[in-house]
Amino acid sequence: MGDRWTPPDIAGTALLLHGGGSSSVARFQALRALLYQRHIETLAFDFIGHGRTGSAQLGTTLDERVQQVLAATQYLHLNPSALTLIGFSMGAYVAVRAGALLGVSHLCLAIPAAYTPLAYTTPFGPLFSQLLRAERSWADSDAFDLVRAYTGHLLVVSAEEDAVVTAEISLRYVSSGQHCASRAHHVIERSGHDLIAHFEQEPQARAAAYAAIASLCLRGVA
Repeated sequence: MGDRWTPPDIAGTALLLHGGGSSSVARFQALRALLYQRHIETLAFDFIGHGRTGSAQLGTTLDERVQQVLAATQYLHLNPSALTLIGFSMGAYVAVRAGALLGVSHLCLAIPAAYTPLAYTTPFGPLFSQLLRAERSWADSDAFDLVRAYTGHLLVVSAEEDAVVTAEISLRYVSSGQHCASRAHHVIERSGHDLIAHFEQEPQARAAAYAAIASLCLRGVA
């Protein structure tokens, strides 16, 4: 389940994708409020096994999450050539895969995970976790090649003290965006992977990060 926040005088549209674990669209309230103030329409939904959508995560796959994004964009009649995909953590990898299929114009990868191609159709559960525990399992991720081929506007948001998504992964995404119309890297200083917890301690960091995301959404907009 999801919803759509449509401000007056829409200047852009963004689809937000949450991460894994216990994540849901509930974590996007402050970001969506700021984007609304900037006249940016936002849409967000809970992946199967999360939030209001419910059901079970175990047994679903990254591929199924990509298909859910494709189905949502089609059902909502979104125009990929004027759409920003904003993905957090696991959702960032999903955004890369879905964005490549849709041809979106703007891509935001926040605290972005990367996965070996073997994980793409492996159901969430013990085997999926085993693949991720392998040392540098992300190094051969297809996501980097997809970003390398991307020609839209790219923003990577990373957390300086992230122990889940290491700095090397974020920097690999940034360096891969060599053919992008524009690319930017916003580093949230002193933050770990839990951005919400950090933003509660340093609200100015939240304001700066969300402003960078809003700027991406409006980049190149007449």
